Amino acid sequence: MLRKHQAEFKEIVDRIISGSPVKTVYVSVCPGGGKSLLPILAGKLIEAGKADKIIWAAPRLSLLDQGEREFINPVWRQELGHRITVRSSTNEVNPCRGLNGFCTTMQAVGLDEGILPEEFSRHRYILIIDEGHHISVGSPWEQKFQELWNLAAYRIFLSGTLERGDGERIAFLPYRMNDGCMVPELRESEDTAVIRYSRADALSEKAIIPLSFHLKDAAATWEERSGKVRGISSIDRMNEADTSKAIYTALKTEFADHLLEAGIHHWIEHRSRVPHAKCLIVCSNIEEAKRHTERLGRLGLKSYAIATSEDTPEALKAINAMKRNRLDILVAVAMVYEGLSIEAVSHIVCLTRYRSTPWIEQCIARANRIDPNAGPYETQAGYIFAPSDPLFKEIVYRIETEQMPEIKKRSESESAGNGSGESQPGLFGDRAPGGITPLSSQMTGGSEYAIGGPMFDAPLLTASEQEAALLSRIEKHIRAYSFQNRYNPKRINAEVYAYFNKSRQEMTIPELERCLEHVRRNYPMERVRGTGKRVSTKAEPIPVKWKDERLLEDRNFYSEEK
Repeated sequence: MLRKHQAEFKEIVDRIISGSPVKTVYVSVCPGGGKSLLPILAGKLIEAGKADKIIWAAPRLSLLDQGEREFINPVWRQELGHRITVRSSTNEVNPCRGLNGFCTTMQAVGLDEGILPEEFSRHRYILIIDEGHHISVGSPWEQKFQELWNLAAYRIFLSGTLERGDGERIAFLPYRMNDGCMVPELRESEDTAVIRYSRADALSEKAIIPLSFHLKDAAATWEERSGKVRGISSIDRMNEADTSKAIYTALKTEFADHLLEAGIHHWIEHRSRVPHAKCLIVCSNIEEAKRHTERLGRLGLKSYAIATSEDTPEALKAINAMKRNRLDILVAVAMVYEGLSIEAVSHIVCLTRYRSTPWIEQCIARANRIDPNAGPYETQAGYIFAPSDPLFKEIVYRIETEQMPEIKKRSESESAGNGSGESQPGLFGDRAPGGITPLSSQMTGGSEYAIGGPMFDAPLLTASEQEAALLSRIEKHIRAYSFQNRYNPKRINAEVYAYFNKSRQEMTIPELERCLEHVRRNYPMERVRGTGKRVSTKAEPIPVKWKDERLLEDRNFYSEEK
């Protein structure tokens, strides 16, 4: 069953197919609400003949694999009856490679040297900008996307937050003045549609689960550049001028270790009830991520890994390992921002100094996914451990205010259901003004504010994975054949290139399959004399049968070339 915003989007697509002039769709969905299905629904425009190709641009390389997998998800293929398939591509010629479209990064679009505008000129593209708030007005990225925006047959702008941490305006959004500030103003028109999906909507439809915030206080002491020693007794009650220095000090010293241990101990206790529950530890930089990884080792934990934006292959490997239940703890820097979707994540330990509302909301949303393997929805919650500084508390209070109507409705429903007049323990406890309830002498914010597909062990291969596997098998076969027959692999590669008149890196999946069949047929390993032995370095007579076969193949090869 589709969620509210998904059903609304599908209705808009159906209207376009029926002749509606809508060309641009703005979609604002609360983090975790489920935007990833919308590009698949947009694919109906291709099947209906309204568009030719689709491009899904996301802010991070780690999201490309996730985007590919959404299109081959057997659940969606069965329920929606679609057959659209895309691949990952970054600044490649012919990015679709015979498929219906491709996923790419905003950075790749920003570095494009004319490939994409040419693609958009040749085909009717559906342009999907995911987490579009990353593109600010006047930025180099806006200049590159603007050309695609103008050429696209349809434009779909998706975001989990319509504001930026730096206060800059977001590209492609209309704005108006409000109390001296420019704010987004999304209005529907004949060619523009707008969809909104709030936290209240997501909670009402049980699309996300509640979160429980555990905020811990600390004292901090630091030395100023002048040499003067400064300090505060509580980050919970410090003045604004000391905020950045105090948080920086706390997360650089023992407090960070104490906060990490508090979150880990709570997570371990939670795993006694939900054995497959996962934990994310979010750090400010790679140096701190490595420090906390060492701390996990000293605590006796073993199933953990680092994922950072500067180590993409290893980061993707770690993320996929956690998705497949082969990893329990992920220590991350930037990889857990938007889009990371692992239902089993139950705990997040925030050891980062970032305090913009969009960043924190996106970060904590990694723990509000429903885990189908964790029991009934009513028993699920995500747990956030963070410093109890005024900036973080302000964000928590804002979230609580936004979701309070739905929380009240759910609390009343539960009270009526159990007849006790009390809310369910652990989800909707009493709250003091300001949103904080002390849990212990050190925990100043253990209150819980509800803001509300099984894990797969053997996922289907994406187009990119199929391409990589075929390229690897071809390369291994050529190298093995060359080694056993004392050939230079470059010679065989040149022959293969001449036969297909195309680089293997530019081939489609069917072409790669034909290439693999070609090298196996024309460079068979069984021609090696002896079992597991290389041919003799001394020249030996070639069997007549083999010579005739080889001559025939050579004639066929050259006749085909002509």
